[in-house]
Amino acid sequence: MNKHVKGKRVFVTGACGTIGRELIRQLLADYEVGELVGIDNNESELFFVEQQFARFGNARFYLADIRDLNKVLRCLKGIDLVFHPAAFKHVFLCERSPFEAVQTNIVGVNNLITAAAENQVEKFIFTSSDKAVNPTNIMGASKRVAEVFCQNFDARSATRFITVRFGNVLDSAGSVIPT
Repeated sequence: MNKHVKGKRVFVTGACGTIGRELIRQLLADYEVGELVGIDNNESELFFVEQQFARFGNARFYLADIRDLNKVLRCLKGIDLVFHPAAFKHVFLCERSPFEAVQTNIVGVNNLITAAAENQVEKFIFTSSDKAVNPTNIMGASKRVAEVFCQNFDARSATRFITVRFGNVLDSAGSVIPT
C-alpha cells in the first residue's frame, strides 16, 4: 500500500468513526503520506482525534459535513486520494430516520464523488456494506445506490472510483454484536 500513498495528500471522511480513526492511525504511523486531512461532523470527538494525532505535523482535521457540497469541493482541492468510510450505519436508526440516511449515505456520497471528479482526485475509495447486497432496509439500499454512483462515475471520469464492502466489524461503532 505504501506505493499508493507515499507522499500523497490523503483525505479521510468519518475521522471519528472506528474505521476512519484506525485508517488515519495506520496512514500516519505506518505509511509515508505527504499530508492527511480528516473530517467529521462530530465536534467533541474531532477534538479528541486531533489530540490523539497531534504528534504528526502532516495531519489536519476539520469540522465538516459531507452533505455540504461547497465545503467538500473546497476540502478536496489538491487531494490525491480519498477514503470515504463515513456513513450512517445503524439499520434501525436509518429505518426511523430515512431522510437523514439518504442525505448522508446518498447525497453526501454524491457530493464527495462530484468534488473528487471536479478536483481530479486520483482515487476515491468508498466503503460500502454487506447490507448493500439485495438490500432489505434503508441503510442497505442507500449504500447500494452510492455504489452505483461510484460505478457510474468510474466509467466516465479520470478519477478511479473504487468500492469495497465491509461485513460486520467487531467492536466498531456500527457493530450489530452488542444488539
